[in-house]
Amino acid sequence: MGKLDVGASGLSFSRKLAVGVGDFGFNLYWQPASLYLLYFYTDVLKLPPAVAGGIYMIALIWDAILDPIVGLTADRTRSRFGRYRPYLLFGAPVLAIAFILLFVVPGASSPQAVLLAGATHFLFRTLYAIVSVPYAALTARITRDAAVRADITGIRMVSATLAGVLVATLTLPLAQMFGGGRNGWTAVASLYAAVATIVLLCTAQGVRPFDRPTDGEAASPPINEKLRATAANWPLFLVLGAVAVSSFSGTVFQKNLLYYFKYVVGDASLGGGALGFCAIVSAVFVPVFALVARRWGKRRAWLIGIVPSLAGLILWRLADGQGTGALFVALGIMSMGSAAYYVCFWAMLPDTVEYAEWKTGIRSESFAFGLAMLGQKAALGLGAGLLGILLAHIGYVADAVQSPETLADLKAMMFWFPFAGAIVTAMLIGFYPITPKRHLQMVEEIAARGATS
Repeated sequence: MGKLDVGASGLSFSRKLAVGVGDFGFNLYWQPASLYLLYFYTDVLKLPPAVAGGIYMIALIWDAILDPIVGLTADRTRSRFGRYRPYLLFGAPVLAIAFILLFVVPGASSPQAVLLAGATHFLFRTLYAIVSVPYAALTARITRDAAVRADITGIRMVSATLAGVLVATLTLPLAQMFGGGRNGWTAVASLYAAVATIVLLCTAQGVRPFDRPTDGEAASPPINEKLRATAANWPLFLVLGAVAVSSFSGTVFQKNLLYYFKYVVGDASLGGGALGFCAIVSAVFVPVFALVARRWGKRRAWLIGIVPSLAGLILWRLADGQGTGALFVALGIMSMGSAAYYVCFWAMLPDTVEYAEWKTGIRSESFAFGLAMLGQKAALGLGAGLLGILLAHIGYVADAVQSPETLADLKAMMFWFPFAGAIVTAMLIGFYPITPKRHLQMVEEIAARGATS
């Protein structure tokens, strides 16, 4: 990487923080959309569940398709602002406007409301892809040191989970404080967008020394060569499969939490509290799993994290009807395992970039990250779309007393989907081949090739 590597392995904490805190800004968008947008569509705008799920699914799949395209474009970008920074500098303010528009849609289940909800969601997802994919690729561009990457990933995940805590715990109370209904949600979205824009612009400034044009930097390889390199990158496909399965199965559980506490427990406010509690526990355990990944490898850290995920899920099933205390204990145990997923997914991706370069001589950070985000978002979109269809199938009606059969089906969905997902994820990650020792060997061989070329 030429001049970009100078001093990178010795990054100061302030520089690591400048990179990692960007995830705080992105999660002020991602978390509200993930946790509350489907609920906003069904219980605030009163859209039919299947329609709401369909809008969410199609828009998120569109976002997923865009990710590798944005990645290819970012890889080929050469400007006086750098390769990836321009997307943060110029995209962040526009993304803020698109996010606010998500919550300006008028209520009532009219064709106009459905079209406007779809259009604003597509606009937001398009701009989110354009800004977030280059940011995600920065970790691989800044340094090849696996330990430094683990540190940056740890800061990113702490930043992301802290944003998740704030969004989960404050969104519903803030929406009520700002008047409730659509206007209250629009005010909350405006607040989040303002903070997120400031954070992302600060990140763009912080990474300036590590993403600037260099005289010796090679032009981006042709697309066909990148595709050839990607086809040989089987560790990337293992990570893609694991994150797709985890995202799909986890969506069914997470998005059902608000409905569970509103209609099963009978206290809608506990839903936001439960989401906030999960985010807090994850935030506490993200540094723990970052340390585990640094010392014993990302594969072991992820596999270790699956154990509490399964244990907590089983306890959740047994705790139904036993009081909210038992439910929160189960959620806390599950959230311990979620921290491992957050850390290891984002820490593994840069290593797969080195694997492809070691195997084929072709390096493409943004394209690899774009493919990974495609898998994640497509799975999330399919999960949300399926949930909307399933809610309609089991007889869910917004703001009404649900039948015992509907509630039983809701509980079954929340158990079996994530249970199966955890098992399949463990099987995939068990085959992940890049250990810390092997990664170091790959980086040394790549450097040796560069020295003799």
